[in-house]
Amino acid sequence: MELLSGYPEIAYEMKLIEEKLIKNVRAKQALVNDATQQMLQSGGKRLRPLLMVLAAKAGDYSREKIIPLAAAVEMLHMATLIHDDIIDEANLRRGTQTVQSRWGKDIAVFTGDFLLCKAFLLISGFNDIENTKKLARALRVVCEGEIQQYHYRYKTDLSVIGYLKRIAAKTAILFSASSYIGAYEAACSKQMVNDLAGYGMNMGMAFQITDDVMDFTGKKTMMGKPANNDYTQGIYTLPIIYAIQNKEYSASIKELLNKNQHSVEDGRQISEIAFASGGVDYAQKLATKYINKAQKSLKVLPDGASKEIMSSILDQLIGRNT
Repeated sequence: MELLSGYPEIAYEMKLIEEKLIKNVRAKQALVNDATQQMLQSGGKRLRPLLMVLAAKAGDYSREKIIPLAAAVEMLHMATLIHDDIIDEANLRRGTQTVQSRWGKDIAVFTGDFLLCKAFLLISGFNDIENTKKLARALRVVCEGEIQQYHYRYKTDLSVIGYLKRIAAKTAILFSASSYIGAYEAACSKQMVNDLAGYGMNMGMAFQITDDVMDFTGKKTMMGKPANNDYTQGIYTLPIIYAIQNKEYSASIKELLNKNQHSVEDGRQISEIAFASGGVDYAQKLATKYINKAQKSLKVLPDGASKEIMSSILDQLIGRNT
């Protein structure tokens, strides 16, 4: 991970988490095992376990506690990705075939459920019920966010507030829970625990908004996902929602969105409207606001590796956002 260049002690913790993941996603059933191994090998930023490690490093760090918990969080995330791809009928993730595309929806469901079970088995090895509750609640919120997104597919009567609630549930909550648990396990002060949880929430909001903006800036192709993929699945993100609410562009973008099939030309026109209406610019500015909020949360941290890396994560988000 390039982000950790110059921080060998943090890189080593992430190596241990990766080893824990490899060991714990193995399955006796060959098909499920192949699917879980593909998920691991397809990469991923491992941001959630990284945030847990960084938050824990701000206090009384315990490798014996944090490594299994961080691996469990990543396994929960992997499970939600698999289930998300099933719902969206997605063919690609991170430039490779999704589990549901390669092995079918049945195997994908089994694989997602298997990862959920393995994650909670790891978590159950700790006596502190608070962490189990925290992650269970976070996972419940993620599921509710997925259901809400599915409910509003292809609907154009959306609000900015509704969109923000959706991405808070789908994405930001797990970042927040990761930071919270890391700080909580490290016996950090109540203020530090809350501020780091806030960092995770605001960073997660900025992360998802910038990801949605990349649908229109063309950078999604760099992420292994086709540009403009979301709206073709009936998932309308912030730039489109903003355009729909703009009286000058509302009718024309609705007409394009309501087509049964979308051509390359339709995609070009929708992108043009997202820019012309100010939707992309609005989303970029809102992402920057969340980045600034996350940056303020870091003031509670002492100078050191955790603070520097968490700040670098925000700098990278700014880079994605422009």
